[in-house]
Amino acid sequence: GELGDIRRFKTPNQINAFIGIDLRHYESGNYLAREHITKRGNPYARKILFKCIHNIASASRTNPCHIADFYEKRKRQSPKGSTKPHAIASMHRLIRTIHYLITHNKLYDYNIAKSR
Repeated sequence: GELGDIRRFKTPNQINAFIGIDLRHYESGNYLAREHITKRGNPYARKILFKCIHNIASASRTNPCHIADFYEKRKRQSPKGSTKPHAIASMHRLIRTIHYLITHNKLYDYNIAKSR
């Protein structure tokens, strides 16, 4: 609802920028800063997607989803700490999946998605 018609975005990266989860890159000489999201986009869409990722992860026991698999894999690989970077990466994966399904007029199939 916050995004409007997804077909108006040519790439999932444009949706990331609209929401504000595109990465900000700063480099000066030998200094390379950590990358953070820009947060310039729609804050409501960002919050909704963030909560969606946690709901997808908690519902993955009964309803398998490649987004939840990706989120859990990222959490296991990193040392203990914040889960926000993993949620942001999962949000990007969810946006790519939604964009693909809508623009190609397809239904979600876990068996096809997990093989990619």
